[in-house]
Amino acid sequence: MEADTASGKVTIVTLGPEGTCHERAVQNYMRFQGVKDYGIELITDFFVGLEMVRETPNSFLVQCSAHPKVHEITEKYWTEIFVVDTFIYPTKHLVLLSRRDVEKPRSLGIVPATKGYVDLSQWEEIVDVASKPIVGEGLLRGDYDSGLTHMEHFEEHDEELRLDLDIGEIDTTWVVYGHEKRFEGEVIGIPSAHLFRAAASAPA
Repeated sequence: MEADTASGKVTIVTLGPEGTCHERAVQNYMRFQGVKDYGIELITDFFVGLEMVRETPNSFLVQCSAHPKVHEITEKYWTEIFVVDTFIYPTKHLVLLSRRDVEKPRSLGIVPATKGYVDLSQWEEIVDVASKPIVGEGLLRGDYDSGLTHMEHFEEHDEELRLDLDIGEIDTTWVVYGHEKRFEGEVIGIPSAHLFRAAASAPA
């Protein structure tokens, strides 16, 4: 997909295909920021997305902080592309599903950033997949016996899939990269001192 730069519209590059946690997080983040004139470009490789942002004016990259490549994306063009914001927003409803026609699952399709939710030793083969919607599609095709994906795949295909683990929505952080460095010596964030007052007053 080619970014729309002629109109000056903001371009947000994030993980696809359609239906990812990333896409939903971006939509809610831009709503929170009050920005209506923007387009989303969906990629399956953050390094491809980083190159797109590097070459596209008025563009930003959004990446979940749980992604194992965050440090590499932050470091690759450290003099050109900067962390300009972060925000908290939950994932979509996560579940571990298996094919009903498989009694003992031996293979698991999973996004590397979600491997901490399950004990991987339960499966003989681990298949790394780019995003959770792709996990769901592969599970239905029979590419693997189990998959960590979104609840919607179970709701739409409950005759073919069974629910092995209901994880739910997980609050997480998202990193926003852009062209203009923001940090000028003071912390950038939302004052939240009440969080620490509550912790200090809790009984030991």
